[in-house]
Amino acid sequence: MKSLNSPKWVTAIGFILLTIGFSIESLREGTILVVSILFSGWLAICLHELGHVIVGKWNGFEFGFFTAGPIQIEMTMEGIQIKENKRWLFIGGVAMMIPPSTTKEKLRLKWAAAVAGGPAISLAAASLSYFLYVWMHNDFLLFSATMNSAIFMATIIPMKIHMKSDGYQLITLFKKNEESFNLIDDLLIMKELLSKKHPLDWSREYLQKAEEKEVKKGNIFYAQMIFYREVVSNGFKPAMEKINSYRNIPFTKKDKHILGFLIHLEQLSLFFSNEPNVTEMIKLQRSLTKIEAVSYYRGKAIIAHLQNNEEKAYEKLQYVKKIIADNGALYGYFQAEAELTKMVENKMAQSHAYRHAGEGHLLDGY
Repeated sequence: MKSLNSPKWVTAIGFILLTIGFSIESLREGTILVVSILFSGWLAICLHELGHVIVGKWNGFEFGFFTAGPIQIEMTMEGIQIKENKRWLFIGGVAMMIPPSTTKEKLRLKWAAAVAGGPAISLAAASLSYFLYVWMHNDFLLFSATMNSAIFMATIIPMKIHMKSDGYQLITLFKKNEESFNLIDDLLIMKELLSKKHPLDWSREYLQKAEEKEVKKGNIFYAQMIFYREVVSNGFKPAMEKINSYRNIPFTKKDKHILGFLIHLEQLSLFFSNEPNVTEMIKLQRSLTKIEAVSYYRGKAIIAHLQNNEEKAYEKLQYVKKIIADNGALYGYFQAEAELTKMVENKMAQSHAYRHAGEGHLLDGY
């Protein structure tokens, strides 16, 4: 049942129910009303996120991905592709853009423009839909005006709950105070982390800033940057020591999407110890999701190996290698993930059974 609790399957089940409702004459009118409301809401989310992307592109930002409902559109090595959105956190829409290289002051203004693009499109779409509704008296246009207005209001109000709202970011950026320049630092550090550069080539300035940041759940990407750089420079143990303070952050089911990186590092730490605890490893695995595909499947491979299922361990680790190979040219941090995977495989290869499983796949033409 856990696999059904995803945006894709909930959407599929909803589509089936709506199809049934449409086929029953007594329910048809109500079903059409529900479909109109849902579609106008999804379209409003798409327009809002496209506003961020379009204005961002005009200002030199590089497109990463945007999500609307169950759909994610992202840049890959093969170009722009439509994929499944696996995160409930992103169901209400999110856009990720990599900033251009420029001065902090110019970046502040460019980022403010990109942030404002979403609410601006929502307000324009709401206004146009309402004026067309007054003229044409079409219910869908009224729903569209309502949904776009709701998204405009929800995003322009300054809030900081799970994520910073557009309004919160705009006000912060226009203050030109310490908080606004901290936001700029966050953006620049994220840009470095998501760049094509090898971790060894990352800016020492940004690495130092990452090390100076407060240790908290919202700053996990700083820990990632520090860890990736250290693991390719000095190995796993020094890298873990470098982010030791982050390991003390407690996590719950609500945090697993945010803290998946740290959860998997605890798995790796157990695996590289002299006596890995497979029960604890399985417990940690339950807190991982396929969103963090490398961590999830590498954890599966390690558990299979500890359970003496070397065939499964080999297959899962090969899948991890494929994910890394498919993304390595786009994001340099995958070079660190490749190094980690090599460390895991080297330890597994100490088992004759694992080596035999690998040789069997090679003979089969894998």
